[in-house]
Amino acid sequence: MAEAQQPAGRRDRHDPRTWRGIFVIPQTPFDDDGELDLEGLRRVVDFSIEAGAHGIVYPVMASEFFTLTDAERLRTIPLVVEQVAGRCPVVIGVAGVSTPAAVQFARAAQEAGADAVIAMPPYVQKYRDEEIVRYYAAIDRVVHVPIFIQNAGLAAMSRPLVLKLVREIEQIHFVKEEVAPAHHSIGALVAAGEPRLWGVFGGHGGQNLIQELRRGAAGNMPGAGFTDILVRIFELWEVGRRAEAEQLHRRLAPLMARAGPMKEILVKRGVIASARTRGAGGPAFDDEDRRERDAFWPELAAEFTWRP
Repeated sequence: MAEAQQPAGRRDRHDPRTWRGIFVIPQTPFDDDGELDLEGLRRVVDFSIEAGAHGIVYPVMASEFFTLTDAERLRTIPLVVEQVAGRCPVVIGVAGVSTPAAVQFARAAQEAGADAVIAMPPYVQKYRDEEIVRYYAAIDRVVHVPIFIQNAGLAAMSRPLVLKLVREIEQIHFVKEEVAPAHHSIGALVAAGEPRLWGVFGGHGGQNLIQELRRGAAGNMPGAGFTDILVRIFELWEVGRRAEAEQLHRRLAPLMARAGPMKEILVKRGVIASARTRGAGGPAFDDEDRRERDAFWPELAAEFTWRP
């Protein structure tokens, strides 16, 4: 049975102004033939929440959303909302290759009962600034929940454009900032003092979590594998035990970075059965890599609060 770690402090899913912390991105499990594993997805959601996640974000880049068919996305959106079952805020990814595509996913998220949505601009045929404004305005018209902008290298936006969107689009109140160096970008957005911007979150698996928090980040959106460790680091920081948070992050970040693709970690931790991807898994990970990981795994595992 999992050892659940409860989030500290008040994070009312009905009051997004309180949202802070580690908003975890579940990976999308596939079976060994590459078919969608829906029960595996439910397990990743449960694992993330039991390990202390302050929010769930799905499907976005770490979920391999761009390898899912539209039908699969429309199927998994209500499944994830249902599986979260009100235990924490759930933010649904609605990015599309065009405005009509994003509107379709945004409408599905609204109907499913999502607490918020997140979108980056179209990432295949890139939009001009004025088209990006219209894109987010179209999403805003079909949802009645907060909108997160995802600003990532795949479809990067300038800081003035991000702030323009926050100021002009009614329900945009959050940014996930990943344009490198992301902690600098986060600091600049926070320093802008925009009252309509309720929080800026980082990404990149929490590798720069401390630098981001030091510059005013509200939290981070990492993949699921090390949820419990990242939650512990964040909550130490949040209660003022910052030296401990920095020490833990400094000791474990290099090990987490070397532990392999996130699905390999979820298999190792007993959450899912297969590390199969649809060609979006990053560098190859072979048996020698696994032997090297296994040599330092006990040091990481000693910090886990979730056990299979």
